[in-house]
Amino acid sequence: MKEQIIKDVIQVMLPHLDNRQLEILKKSLEEALEGKQIQEGEVKEKVEQNNEFVTKFISAKRIEGCSEKSLFYYENTINAMLSAINKNVKHIVTDDLRNYLTNIKRKMRSVK
Repeated sequence: MKEQIIKDVIQVMLPHLDNRQLEILKKSLEEALEGKQIQEGEVKEKVEQNNEFVTKFISAKRIEGCSEKSLFYYENTINAMLSAINKNVKHIVTDDLRNYLTNIKRKMRSVK
């Protein structure tokens, strides 16, 4: 599985990098994935469950009468947070949210 992921990434990056850079990327990916277990089913399940919760939340907000603009904002904001935290929504704890918000605040300060 790891080898296939590395091959897929290399294939996508082929037009953008020279041979030396591709070799560095390959070695970097191998090092980053060393000792890690990749289980496709768990990732797929996490994404599906998170999407289900987001859909239910947006539906509830729609019933409450929120505008489409607000619903769009909610959905994008929640999806960005879930992507950054990278956990199943059932496993997110208060500290995950605090860290996420701290990082967002830090990024906003660095932009100013």
